[in-house]
Amino acid sequence: MSEKLTIRSTDGLALEAELDAPPAVTGALVLCHPHPKMGGTMNAPLLLALRDDLVDRGWAVLRFNFRGIGASEGRASTGVDEVADASGAIDAAIGRYPDVPVAIAGWSFGAAVALRTALERPELAAVATIAPAVVAKPDITAGAPAPEDFSFHGKVLVICGENDDLVAPADVRSWAEVTGARYEEIKGANHFFWARYDQLASLVGDFVDSALD
Repeated sequence: MSEKLTIRSTDGLALEAELDAPPAVTGALVLCHPHPKMGGTMNAPLLLALRDDLVDRGWAVLRFNFRGIGASEGRASTGVDEVADASGAIDAAIGRYPDVPVAIAGWSFGAAVALRTALERPELAAVATIAPAVVAKPDITAGAPAPEDFSFHGKVLVICGENDDLVAPADVRSWAEVTGARYEEIKGANHFFWARYDQLASLVGDFVDSALD
């Protein structure tokens, strides 16, 4: 059963969160949800599927609602202010599990936030991104950091669906190539990865498990 928490963004906002953990924790993962204008919250079914797989692998998984979403304080932004939310979630994960590696993952809008956050948190073991919004869209997302400015030295995974019509696979592939991130494309998948949850969870789980080596 999920443990309901209130965590703090690094700029002081109270954020709604939930923690799921196995009896023996080998790593801690922060999950960032997709854009709220697309119905994105910490309870998005894709994120819950990832959570279930990762908990089975020994990971503690911390999900949270970005500012202005659900019971979280503040006002939603385009992914820049939300870095303080993700960083606060990392602090909470480290505080609960100080002796294990901590990683971050996100989907779409949340994936772009995860990449921005990684630049401020070099202690992260890995970053796993699913259909990251690498290109800025006015009033929706600030996008990912420019690839030439992305200097995170940990492991980075970028996953995109072959048939994604919201995030162009060519843009995502190009971003990964410039940054040196590992790129995986799931054949037949769209932005929502319907009927591909198992394959997606396996890719993310195997990747973050590699951060424990």
